[in-house]
Amino acid sequence: MHRKNIVFVLNEYNGLGGAQRVASILAKEFIKDKHNVAVLSINEKKGEISYFNFKIPVKVLHPNGYRAPMPIEIAPNLRSLKLRKVIKELKRRYLLKKKRLEVEKFFSTYGDEEVFVIVVQVYGMQWLEPLLYKKNIRIIGQSHESYKASKNSFRFKRILKYYRQIDKFLLLTSKDKQSFEMHDFTNTGVVYNPTAFRQKTDPRKRYKNKTIISTGRLVDNKGFDILIQAFSEISQQIPDWNLFIYGDGPEKANLQALIEALNLKNRVFLKGKVEDVKSVLTISSIFVLTSRAEGLPMSLIEAQSCGLPCISTDCAPGIREIIKEYKNGYVGPVDDIQVIARHMKRLILNENLFYSFSNNAYDHSAKFDLSNIRKQWYSIFEQLGGRKDESTTE
Repeated sequence: MHRKNIVFVLNEYNGLGGAQRVASILAKEFIKDKHNVAVLSINEKKGEISYFNFKIPVKVLHPNGYRAPMPIEIAPNLRSLKLRKVIKELKRRYLLKKKRLEVEKFFSTYGDEEVFVIVVQVYGMQWLEPLLYKKNIRIIGQSHESYKASKNSFRFKRILKYYRQIDKFLLLTSKDKQSFEMHDFTNTGVVYNPTAFRQKTDPRKRYKNKTIISTGRLVDNKGFDILIQAFSEISQQIPDWNLFIYGDGPEKANLQALIEALNLKNRVFLKGKVEDVKSVLTISSIFVLTSRAEGLPMSLIEAQSCGLPCISTDCAPGIREIIKEYKNGYVGPVDDIQVIARHMKRLILNENLFYSFSNNAYDHSAKFDLSNIRKQWYSIFEQLGGRKDESTTE
C-alpha cells in the first residue's frame, strides 16, 4: 500500500463542532489505512476537548487565540489620520508574513513527497497561499454550508479568491456544486459527510423511548426556540413524551427562560454537551432539526443512521439529500412552528407510520456509510495524482 501524507486544516482542531467531527472521522479512517495524518489548526479553543486521536500531531498556528481582522488599505486611512487602523493593518500584515513562513516550514518536513491538504474551512487559506505554487502539494477545499449560506456571509469573498485556485473544491450537494460553477469554478466535486456509525434498533423499542431529541450549539441560527414552541403546541396531546436538547452556547439562558415561560420545565430539558452522540441517539425516538441555515447536517445523518425518523426545516439543499419526505421523515418551512408541531404529532400518534419511517431511515442512511465515503476520498486522491492502492478496493 502506498502511504499518503494527509493534512487537515481547521479553524480550531478542538471543540465539538460538526466540521471537527467530520474531519476526525476521516482522519481515523485514513490512519487505519496506514496513511500519515496531521492537523494544522489556525487557533485552538482553550479548555475544549477534541474529537481527534491524541496520537495525531497537531500544529497550532496561533496558540494565543489571535484572529486576523479583514485587510484594509493603508493609504486612505493614513490620509485620514486613522493611525490606529493603520497600525492594526501593519500588525496583521506582519503576523501574516511571519505565520506563512511558519506554515512553509511545517510543510517542508515532507520534503518532495506528495501531500494532500484538506482545508476544512476557507479561513485558513490566507496562511496557505504560498502552498498554491508547490508542485508536491494538492489542496482540497471544503464548504460545510450551503451555497446560499456562503453567499450571504463574509466567507464568500474568500471562497471566490482562494478556492478557484486550488486542486479540488468539494461541496455537500449537487445543487451547491452547480451554483458555484455559475461563478466560473471548474474544480468542483461533491462528497457527503460520513457517519461513523450505523445501528439498527427495533422500531417498537425505539418508539417506547418517547423522546424527541435535537442536538447542536445553542445559538439563534439553530432555531431551538422554534422547536420548544412547536413542542408546547402539542405537549398536552402527547403527555408521556419529552424533549431533550443536547448542546451548549450563548442562547442557553434565553431558551431556559422560554421553557419556564411555557411551563415546560418538567417536559423540555437542556442536557448540555454530549461527547458520545450515538449513546443518546440510541435511547431516543424522533430527531428534529429546526435550523435557519445548514449545509449537510451531521446531526441528521447520525440520527438517521440510528433509525430515527427525522423532521427538519427546509434550511438547505442538503436536507432533501437526507430526508425523503413521507418515506423516512418530514420537511417544513423555516421558522414555521405550526408545521413542525403537526409533523411531530403525526409521527407520535401513528405508531405504524413511525415504524415505517424508522426502518426507511436506517436503510437510506447507507449512502452516508463511512466505507462508501472513504472510497470517494481515495478516488479524489487518485484523480489529483496519488497512486492507486489496495485501500480503494477493500
